[in-house]
Amino acid sequence: MSELVGYLSAHFGIFLLVLVRLSSLFISFPFFSTPFIPPNVKVLLILALSFFILPYVNGSVDLTQLPLLELALLVLKEVLVGIFLSLVAFIFYSITIYAAELISYMMGLTVVNMFDPTFGMVSVLGRFFVLLFYAVFFSTGAYRVFIGALFESFKVVPVGAFNLSEPLYRFFLKEGALLFFLSFKMAFPFLLALFITNLALALINRLIPQINVFIVGLPVQLFVGLFLLTVGFSALIYFTRGLVERFIEEFLTVFRILGG
Repeated sequence: MSELVGYLSAHFGIFLLVLVRLSSLFISFPFFSTPFIPPNVKVLLILALSFFILPYVNGSVDLTQLPLLELALLVLKEVLVGIFLSLVAFIFYSITIYAAELISYMMGLTVVNMFDPTFGMVSVLGRFFVLLFYAVFFSTGAYRVFIGALFESFKVVPVGAFNLSEPLYRFFLKEGALLFFLSFKMAFPFLLALFITNLALALINRLIPQINVFIVGLPVQLFVGLFLLTVGFSALIYFTRGLVERFIEEFLTVFRILGG
């Protein structure tokens, strides 16, 4: 126990900066920021990861010898690194949310919403898509690559070595456009089928005015939408798996950009 206290006291400066980077990353990370994980578990996980990553970090920082402004700048750099890394995860998390909202709008499920701490009020289908993304993320073992990348991040982007650059801005501009493209690509088969259903209901309303389309329209849309989700569930999982793989690739790309 005394050896552990002595080791931490000798490397307290580096430990603090590692803790700041991981805290800013996990607090803004989609899955970690949800109420699924109790707060005490979050704190223990961040402290444990910081302790295990500490031996992989080169260099030392003496906090007592640093001016206050320089220390604040170091902490700010580590916070920004964690935020930029979590922003990539947030973009791919948003892809599933936006695709589900598009489908929910066509199905008429936007009247049934749930509160999500990240996005506020989301549809029930949006929560289902998010849980599917989490399930694929953990079942495919992508979380192992993610944790391994956290260890390597301190070698690629050493403590205090982060600098804003033009490639970083261009990367996130590209990812912003990717959000809308992949969301629409994910939802397009369902949107097309639901659009054809709405078109058929409109034609029935014009050709057979005796049928009250406003009464039968919503149940038909719900039935068609749920039927398509049931039939296309395998394709949905396949697309989500590709989305998770793309997320890991873009996550590693951010490392290379941040490391210059």
